[in-house]
Amino acid sequence: MDLRLPFRKLVTNIIFALSIVLGSSFAAQSSENKIVKISAGEWPPFIGQDLENNGFVAEIITEAFASQGYQVQFYFLPWKRAYNDTQQGKYDASAIWMFDEKRTEHFLYSDPVSQEQFVFFHHIDTPFEWKQMDDIKGKHLGGGLGYSYGEELNKLIEQGQVTMSRVNEPKQNLLILAHKRIDLFPEEVHIGKYTLEQQPIGVQQQITYHPTPFLSNSNFLLLPKANNRSDELRKIFNQGLKEWKAKQSTTTSKP
Repeated sequence: MDLRLPFRKLVTNIIFALSIVLGSSFAAQSSENKIVKISAGEWPPFIGQDLENNGFVAEIITEAFASQGYQVQFYFLPWKRAYNDTQQGKYDASAIWMFDEKRTEHFLYSDPVSQEQFVFFHHIDTPFEWKQMDDIKGKHLGGGLGYSYGEELNKLIEQGQVTMSRVNEPKQNLLILAHKRIDLFPEEVHIGKYTLEQQPIGVQQQITYHPTPFLSNSNFLLLPKANNRSDELRKIFNQGLKEWKAKQSTTTSKP
């Protein structure tokens, strides 16, 4: 009896089994590499955990990555934690942030995802006019943790020419403003109006805003330099975003 035949068959079976295991492991690893974990703060109506599809900005990000074969998972956290955890590489990216030169030390910026305009909300009993940023010197402002308000306002805050009390959520600042414990609340106009509409009617009737924006800006996806695939993911996202914008442009131009 030739014992080599059963032995060869055994070796073949072992190799076949190993190929299945290794193939499955490679497939699982490949699938995992196609998942993009993104931290995000609450900023309705642009992005938020309880919004339909997590808000239209989340939809843009999801669709841009999906067009390149990637799946997005959002993790909603307080803004400061979202920023810090992503900086440490716990997430692949964080959404969405305006440009701040200081952040380039730790992050790569994507192409612009959305556009916003920031205005000053104030109490209806406190008339407010302004033409230049110096007009708000001496005011006490309400702000958000981890927020940047653009170079001019950030400079006034850093120099102590205005003071700012920071809280976690925009609705907190609106309630504080309604009680006149702050003079102004700088916020993106759509977000401020959306949040105000969620408050009791008595609060809504006490707050208005100056229509002139003090800041018009783009928002970006931040990708941490601590993650060795951030540069690759940025290129992938930018390509998907470019295709998404081209598709939207074609759709809106049709009669």
